[in-house]
Amino acid sequence: MNKSGFYAWTVFLGILILLGASSFYTQLVEGHYVTGTSKQIPWGIYIAGFVFFVGISAGATIIGLMIHAFGRDDYKPLGTRALLVGIFSLLGSMLLIMADVGAPLKMALIPWILRNPTSIFFYTSLAYYIFGAILLAELYYALKITRGQATDGDKQTAKWLAIIALPFALVALAALDGALFGFVKARELWNNPLLPAHFVVAALVTGTAILILVAVKRKLVGENTLNHMGKLLGVFIAVTIFFDFFDLLILKYSATPEGIEAWGLLTGRHALLLALNVGGLIVALLIVMFKNGRTTVAGLSVASLLALGAIAAYRYNLVIVGQEVPLLPNLPVVHYSATGTEISVLVGVVALVMFCYSVATRILPMEEAES
Repeated sequence: MNKSGFYAWTVFLGILILLGASSFYTQLVEGHYVTGTSKQIPWGIYIAGFVFFVGISAGATIIGLMIHAFGRDDYKPLGTRALLVGIFSLLGSMLLIMADVGAPLKMALIPWILRNPTSIFFYTSLAYYIFGAILLAELYYALKITRGQATDGDKQTAKWLAIIALPFALVALAALDGALFGFVKARELWNNPLLPAHFVVAALVTGTAILILVAVKRKLVGENTLNHMGKLLGVFIAVTIFFDFFDLLILKYSATPEGIEAWGLLTGRHALLLALNVGGLIVALLIVMFKNGRTTVAGLSVASLLALGAIAAYRYNLVIVGQEVPLLPNLPVVHYSATGTEISVLVGVVALVMFCYSVATRILPMEEAES
């Protein structure tokens, strides 16, 4: 992107950020009344966006593991970019939690001042800070290596930070977020012991898909590397389809009143998102499986976009349908619809993540120095 194109892009993102900030200020002043949430449905698209961004942040660490644990030097041009994707996606997730809570200053006190060791939120909050520290430390050493200023000790530290980042992210972030939902016994879609594993593989799908798009856009890696990334994406998508299939099968044939209600919502009001979730993953997998050398770039780009859309639809349906099912018999179904204020805040956060990434990749050295 040339200089004028970069400035136009950042100005556009800046406008979206300002609109989102204005909407968030309106929410702070007027309260959650301006959102579509309610006593029956306290979580909306902020939480759906939060788990989506956490997944990207966790899944992006796979690049560091490929470089340092498996010796894939062909992945090195993506190393620093993957870290930036992880850091800014984590930032986006925290901002969406802040928007959902509606009390930024109070939230900043968790888990340092306001802490409850009996609450799972205490441990998830702590895990986000630890993970953020790991990514920032890894970025620090990666930049030293890129500038040719790293000692052998720095390189070893960078290596081990990259190796521990992925398992930490998948267990302490993705799996623990899945457990947050799974612990809620009263919710049909949530109380599932396999949900942590589902969140893990969904995180790997989104992280890999985002970095395929980054690699394709910047032409950072060769065709063989893209093919390898495509194979990884295909495996992760296949496992996700496995989880989705049996989640839906059990929901349909368990014949519990709550399950019947949830199935009706998924195949009725939320049918388009369910179709995107299931159909998007299946089509993406077929593209990855049957692409040829001439369609590697285009095919992987389409497959990655479909996979991202499918996981976003899954996150939304899980969060919203899980709350729309009445907790007690004979209670009416309360539907949730995002308001313009919520959508503006969400778009503003997405724009901020993209703005930070665009500026960082512009001013920081991205390529490893020649040895």
